[in-house]
Amino acid sequence: MSQRKRFSISIIRYLYTTFIIIGLMYFAYSYLHRHEANVTDDLRNSTDYISFTRTSKCVKTKLLLNKYRTTVCTHNVVRNRDISGSLMSAGIWEEYSVTHLLRILSKHRQYAFFDIGANIGVYTLYAAVTGCSNVISIECFFPNIDLIRQAIGLEHVEEHVVLVPRALYNKSDVYLSLQENIRNNVLSQYLNEEVVKNDTNPFLVRTIRFDDLLPTVYKRNIREAIIKIDIERSEHYLCETGEQMFNYLNIPFVMMEWANIKAIPERATLIRSFFTSRQYLPYAPETCQLHNETDYSKWNSQYIYWIKHNYAYLCKL
Repeated sequence: MSQRKRFSISIIRYLYTTFIIIGLMYFAYSYLHRHEANVTDDLRNSTDYISFTRTSKCVKTKLLLNKYRTTVCTHNVVRNRDISGSLMSAGIWEEYSVTHLLRILSKHRQYAFFDIGANIGVYTLYAAVTGCSNVISIECFFPNIDLIRQAIGLEHVEEHVVLVPRALYNKSDVYLSLQENIRNNVLSQYLNEEVVKNDTNPFLVRTIRFDDLLPTVYKRNIREAIIKIDIERSEHYLCETGEQMFNYLNIPFVMMEWANIKAIPERATLIRSFFTSRQYLPYAPETCQLHNETDYSKWNSQYIYWIKHNYAYLCKL
């Protein structure tokens, strides 16, 4: 083969490879921006939406580990006595769990952080101010999303946080209604049923599968991550829809709300099977004791730490 012909073939291969790379980057970019948190004018002007956002207030949080403080924007305490009320009075919510998260992220800066069920963004904003460069914040309730966006802007961490306005579910891009879970605490809601889209109802949410976020992971070059998930009895969707994500990423630590979903045997069993088949072990957060009891209904922690077998040290940080 002549030198000129070999050179021509090399050029063609180079151009082909370049074309493929550009195409993949464009796909990832388009997918990422398709999930940006945009609130329509119809929704923002609706009576329900205004009733949430007109009384919001942004507060500085408690200093943790003598180093980390952030901003969180809250709802009216009357409508959200737990999280917003705690932040207004004490500057913090779930202090033990947030502090543990900060210890992990500050010592292991290679980890991205998935905050699934971000609510008004306490974990998201604390993670961002540790310097974590990849915080993927998944929240479906638009009044919450707007508050998170405000706080992100006030802390100037826009480059660190990807805000995904979706509910984790076993189907992509369908709409679900929300149902109140705790009286007088409107932010405690669970997924109800599939419905038709309505641009003026903040209690309708759009869905995503966990594996749908792989283009975002590729684009941001994420290879290791930890997860916090608290989505009111729907935590099993992480397992149902995340096989590719768990195969691609090293995810050594998952903090999962357990108190509610353990009462639904088929969901709790699915979760336990998913994690144990991948060599994860369940730990009690408060003591870092391994749950040896096979009856998961007797795991009496609000949260469970699912930790890969050779990463148990993360529990004791």
